[in-house]
Amino acid sequence: MIRVRLALLLVAAVALGGCAGGDSSGPGGTGPEVVAMPAGLSAYVDQGRLFRVTRTAYVRLVNEPDRQVTVTHAEISSPRFGEVTWAGEKDFENEADLPFEVPHGRCGDGSDAHVRLTYRIDDGPEQVSEATATDRYGAIGLFLDRDCAEEVLAEAATVELGTPRVVGSGRASVFELPVTLTPTGDRDDVAFGGFEDTVLFRAAPGSPVADRTPAVPLGPKDPPAEVVLRLVPTRCDPHALAEDKVGTLVGVRVVAPELGDAASYFLPIGDKRRAALRGFFSTHCGL
Repeated sequence: MIRVRLALLLVAAVALGGCAGGDSSGPGGTGPEVVAMPAGLSAYVDQGRLFRVTRTAYVRLVNEPDRQVTVTHAEISSPRFGEVTWAGEKDFENEADLPFEVPHGRCGDGSDAHVRLTYRIDDGPEQVSEATATDRYGAIGLFLDRDCAEEVLAEAATVELGTPRVVGSGRASVFELPVTLTPTGDRDDVAFGGFEDTVLFRAAPGSPVADRTPAVPLGPKDPPAEVVLRLVPTRCDPHALAEDKVGTLVGVRVVAPELGDAASYFLPIGDKRRAALRGFFSTHCGL
């Protein structure tokens, strides 16, 4: 009886192991066949200038041979932002972009992504390939580094933005935005390094500027840092305002041991303050 029970247990274990370990992809399974990425089909990851104020990025697929590719599913993953999914149906012959929202990134190295792509070539069957989506222009790396800088600063201090105001009039006017950084007491090695200029605005006198003013420590024994961002237009060019996509993205420099020399993230001014800043450009310049 003991031998019979043992034999039954072994049979059950083998059956369960076969179910758990099988791969449903391929001719013998229920999913598409997994194949090597076809020659001439490449993947890149990027964030265009138009999307810089958002968290939207994209996987760009480049197809060199003369053929049609139909994409139906993509899984994009990275050790720095986890995994996201794109689903739909997109036909293309040369290039196609698969947009996705980037989850909040982690500190670390590297910015290339891994892509698992479900697609068809011409009238062929659906198949799956995996590839590295290269961050060829470094845009995703900068994106993730900004997330890291923001995360580090949040560990050391809370950031509160006040109500924007305009001081003076005409070409003598200055846009001011009070910013208060209150130490959390959790870190003693982080400092506020000042604000960065943009392509549309530059610092006015009295504004703490990155690389030109001393860093403000944000340790447990330090008082809240009350600073004022003071801006004026870099130049009064109506085309600069009309064509601008990143001029209201003001960098906040963060100083910490694990960050690079120029680590920063974009001050979260929001849509209302961003609109006020653009309106100030017009009144300052008399447009």
